[in-house]
Parts: sequence; structure tokens; C-alpha cells
Amino acid sequence: MSIDIIERPYYYADMVKSILPVTPKAERTRQHILAEGLLMATEKSLNEVTIGELAKAAKLSKSGLFAHFQSKENLQIAIINYASQIFTERVIKSVNENLSPIEKLQSLANNWLDWYEGSAKSCIFMTGTMEFDGKPGQVRNALHNQIHRWIKFLEIKTQQAANEQELMQNTDPKQFVFELYSLFLGSQKYLWIEKENENRKFFNRGLRHLIQQYSN
Repeated sequence: MSIDIIERPYYYADMVKSILPVTPKAERTRQHILAEGLLMATEKSLNEVTIGELAKAAKLSKSGLFAHFQSKENLQIAIINYASQIFTERVIKSVNENLSPIEKLQSLANNWLDWYEGSAKSCIFMTGTMEFDGKPGQVRNALHNQIHRWIKFLEIKTQQAANEQELMQNTDPKQFVFELYSLFLGSQKYLWIEKENENRKFFNRGLRHLIQQYSN
């Protein structure tokens, strides 16, 4: 299975189309709005990103911003899609295709740690999932679907490493990725409470131990 499980158009993409004609200027404005929206969502919360508040931050009129998204929910989903595009570019597409499967897994894991740097204050998929837990709806679905696609992608890469005998052939990809995801969450929390440094010493040590545990 290819990378398109991450890159393919989002399930709700048709719901967030602008009513404005698609021109270079309109697209630049939309990208500016979404960049400001992602920053606001991770400085405050995704639920606090409203058309009115974001219009002020982006220095646009409320009616002008409304023309791009038509509702708060559509705006929030568009921000998630925008974050997903950044994630794909920085985490997945930047991996050297000449690496072995296990080296690709290591590269993906390391890219994952700081993918949001320079664009957001934190990982919106982590904070947004906690924020919308227990709030059924399209925004929650958008967050969950992105995370599910990422987990599936990691499971595929894990299976490829096992097929190449870089991991034990009986490796359970779901278990391996569960443990990898746990390392990521632990590292993010430890960084926040200043128990982990920017070099991610504990994460990198844990990743080495995880790979050794599943290696032949």
C-alpha cells in the first residue's frame, strides 16, 4: 500500500470549499488564514478558533473570512486538513526513499517529534483529540481519521521491515506501533514538563530499545 493513505483528499474536503473563485490571490489568502488558524488553535484551543477571532488575527474582515469557509466547523476542519498537509510534507515526504525499511521507520519517528515547529505551538492532532474527546461530530471525526491513517501508515512500514527481516518476521505491526506511539506521547509530555530535552534523549533511547526488542 502506498503513501496515499495519508495524502489522499480528506473525507470532508467537499464541505470546506470556498465560495470564492479559485485564484492565486484567493489561495494565498486562504493559506494565510489557515496558518494563523493553526497557530491560534495550538496557542489557545481549536474550539476557540472562530471566524470573528481569526479575522482579527489575520487582519481580514469577518465577512471576507466567512466567504472562504462559511462556518466555524468548516474552518476547524480546514485547519486540520492544513496541518495534515504540513505533517505529510515534513514527516513523510522528507524521508529518503533509498533508506532500508527500518531506517525509514526511524526517520519517520524522528521527523514526527517536531513536525509542527515553526507552524504551531504543539501537535494539533494530540491536543485536538483530547479537546474533542466526548464531542461527537465532524471535527472529532477529522482528527480521528487523520490519526488512524498515520497509525495505518506506520503499521505498513513496520510490516515492510519485518518482510525484509530487519524486524522479526512474527512482529505484530499493531503492537509495535502501539509501543512507538506510546514513546511519542511520553516524549511530548516529558518535553512539556521539562523532563525531556530538545535532543529527545529518552525518546531516542526508547526507540533503540524498541527496535532491538523486535529485531532478529
